Amino acid sequence: MGNDRALLMELTATITADQAAALRGTPFTKMTGSGNDFVVFDARTVSRALIESPEVVRAICNRNNGIGADGVVLLEPSPHFGPLLLRYFNSDGTLGELCGNATLCSTTFAVTHGLARQEAVVLDTDAGRVQARVLAGEPQIDLAPVTEVRVHESRVDLEHGETRVGFALAGVPHVVIVCDALDDVPVEMRGRSIRQSAGFAPAGTNVNWIAPLADGRWSYRTYERGVEGETLACGTGAIAAAILLTEWGLAQAPVRLVTRSGREVEVSFRGVESARDRVSVAAVSTSRVFDPSLRGEGRIVFQGTLGLLG
Repeated sequence: MGNDRALLMELTATITADQAAALRGTPFTKMTGSGNDFVVFDARTVSRALIESPEVVRAICNRNNGIGADGVVLLEPSPHFGPLLLRYFNSDGTLGELCGNATLCSTTFAVTHGLARQEAVVLDTDAGRVQARVLAGEPQIDLAPVTEVRVHESRVDLEHGETRVGFALAGVPHVVIVCDALDDVPVEMRGRSIRQSAGFAPAGTNVNWIAPLADGRWSYRTYERGVEGETLACGTGAIAAAILLTEWGLAQAPVRLVTRSGREVEVSFRGVESARDRVSVAAVSTSRVFDPSLRGEGRIVFQGTLGLLG
């Protein structure tokens, strides 16, 4: 309870009167990617330095006194349809290197707001450049090669009902656990324990549980680092799960996964190559390198202007 109470106090910390005044009237867009929700800002209409303040991010994401979101996205356009700078912040105010669903939402935002052409969206993230597009009204993103994959993660002990555990660095770190009954997983408690375990210090890790569905799809749940709780979807978690399912021989691409919100995301691979062709074999524990693409929802829920946060 002590840690939870400290986190609650941090998340509900108020911003200063000057920050609140500077934010008032700022336009924003509320978006969702399969229930993973974000507040998106166009850097042409707001100060980057203001939005990037951890206390401002926490105030915006607060679900009681703010707009409410899993994170904040700041998109900085470049002239002549050049790459867009995408900065993503978790709801606790920390910078996130990459968020798959936030990137899907950013792709939709860029096309809808005339910042990019729907067939060629280029986003520069803190985890590298992402090529993206909108296909039949749905965004798809191409992520950087995933080179660090462990088909057995020795830092995590399996518990009752869990059958496999692996790890993949899909822009951000993810533990993936196959389980028998997804509804029985104590995601908050066990997820927090693994996320904070010494084996993953200091950065920590996201944690995903996956289980098969009768129709060949897989269902998954995620404890998300930076949100410090379960989210309704996680794009990079879906990618990590799809890679490990492929490595374990339990699925073939494209891998279709059902999020906790009930919506589907699809992971495909542009190429799967020998690790010897791409990276040092010593750097990986699997013989292959994956080039993943993620397709899913990136939907505008509403648009508005900020009032008085605090």
